[in-house]
Order: sequence, then structure tokens, then C-alpha cells
Amino acid sequence: MLRAIIFDMDGVLLDSETLHYHVIYDMMTERGYTYTVKHLQKYCGVPEEEIWEPLLKELGGEHDDPLQAQEEHWARYRKRLEKNGLPRFPGTEDCLRALQQRYRLAVASASSVEVIDDYMNRLGYTDYFDCIISAQYCEHGKPEPDVFLLASEQLGVPPQDCLVVEDSRNGMIAAQRAGMKWVGFSGAEVPTDMSYATFTFSDYRDVKPCDFEKWYTLMESR
Repeated sequence: MLRAIIFDMDGVLLDSETLHYHVIYDMMTERGYTYTVKHLQKYCGVPEEEIWEPLLKELGGEHDDPLQAQEEHWARYRKRLEKNGLPRFPGTEDCLRALQQRYRLAVASASSVEVIDDYMNRLGYTDYFDCIISAQYCEHGKPEPDVFLLASEQLGVPPQDCLVVEDSRNGMIAAQRAGMKWVGFSGAEVPTDMSYATFTFSDYRDVKPCDFEKWYTLMESR
């Protein structure tokens, strides 16, 4: 029985993955590297401290400093946020308000505690969630299941009664490894990898709580 819904944050509750893509694209282009949507899809959902060394090697920048690249990325990203604000998905708050009436809700993200708290407060979403979990609390990030299992524990709901909303293949694999059902959210401007999703939706304005129940039930019967 569906009792809880666990949301990833970046690319699911706000279109931050698109913004990250444009920032990294500009950085890599300036260095003479070719950064594509496939790179975004490959590393989407993975904690950032685990991304830069393999990404730079893949692009031919094995002599670049991963930590310096990470710091530059975040400096540029914050500057764009300050200029343009958080990129919201229309209808998200109305959907969360409706889901809150029926289910326990959680955020389980690879982002840091500070970033998650900042975004949720600025978006005004904090009060919709029973718990907010960062992979910083966990030994392993996605695609390992640690962050989802911790969210399940904090919610007091067993994994088999949880549905995860994810925008990345890594996150969906993590949900499966946690023993949970999952649905893909594909509403970002820059497309992420939905190949691991049996069911997807792209607009919060088009879904109701009964749709989440339907997806959970159909996945359970597979």
C-alpha cells in the first residue's frame, strides 16, 4: 500500500539540473572540451564531489584540478541563481499540497544539507515534507540506496510502501535497490535519462494524487 512519496530535489522540485548543465557547458567550452547532454545524464543524481575527477578525465582534462573545477562551478551557479532566481516547475506547490493530505512526504537529495535547506526555504516547500534528507548523512550516494533507506526510516514507512519521484537513471536505480517503486519526472528544459522509468510525467499541473497511487499499483503488479 502506498503510504509515502519521496522526492529527489534537483531536477524534480526545481529545474536546477538545466542550470547546472548550462554552467558546466560554458566552463568546459572555455577549456576546449566537449560537454554534452549525455554527460549530464550520466552523472545526474551523483554527489558532486564524486563527479569532477571522472568527468574531467572523460573529457580529456585529467590534468585539471577537480576541486578547483567544482568550486568554479558553484561560484558561477550561485551567480546565475542570484541573477535569475530559482527555476520553478509550474504547479509543484499545488501538487505537494494535495499529496500532503494523503501521504507522508520526504526529500532525498544528493545535494548538501545547506543547499537543500536553502532551496526548500526559498521555494516555500519545507512545510510540505515530513523529513528532508541529504546524502551527506549516508556512506554511499546514488545509485546506492542509502539516502532512500534513510528517508524510509525517518518517515517510519517501510521501503515497499514508498514511491520515489526521480529525474535520473542513477536515482531510479537507487530506488529499486532500496526496494521502492519509482516514477520519472521529465519536466526539465534539458532532458535527463528516463530509460529506467516505466511511468513518467512532465508537468505537475497534469497530475493528481490518484495518479501516484495508480503508478505505484501498476509497478507493484509487474
